[in-house]
Amino acid sequence: MTDFINLVNNALAEKNKTTADLFNDSIVFKDTFYKYRHRYPSVCTLLKISNYLKVTPDYLLELSDENAFKKEYEFNSEKFYLNLTKILKSKNMSGRNFCKALNFSRDNILRWKKGTVPSVSSLIQISTFFEVSIGDLLL
Repeated sequence: MTDFINLVNNALAEKNKTTADLFNDSIVFKDTFYKYRHRYPSVCTLLKISNYLKVTPDYLLELSDENAFKKEYEFNSEKFYLNLTKILKSKNMSGRNFCKALNFSRDNILRWKKGTVPSVSSLIQISTFFEVSIGDLLL
């Protein structure tokens, strides 16, 4: 797993900001931030940091070299589920086959439909598998 703190520090440096700015502007608490050395934050925290730095989640996570930030991101479970089902339909793939291919529980799609927020790791897996951006899944 990539060190999320290092990724954020790289993006902060590009914007001439520091972690102190992140903490002082109440984007994330210092104690919470340092827990992300070995794990990803929640999707909401990822988006909060992305919005603060005006970078796409893909750019922040170094999944893309281009920062195509156009508008602020927010997580909307209905929109995520709708976008995922559109992608599945366009790829002519069933939810069952999708879950099997990514080694997800078959219940994940139902949970997401009911509003459960996927993990950042799941978003990365889905976007990589379908060759779409995390933004494509969220916007």
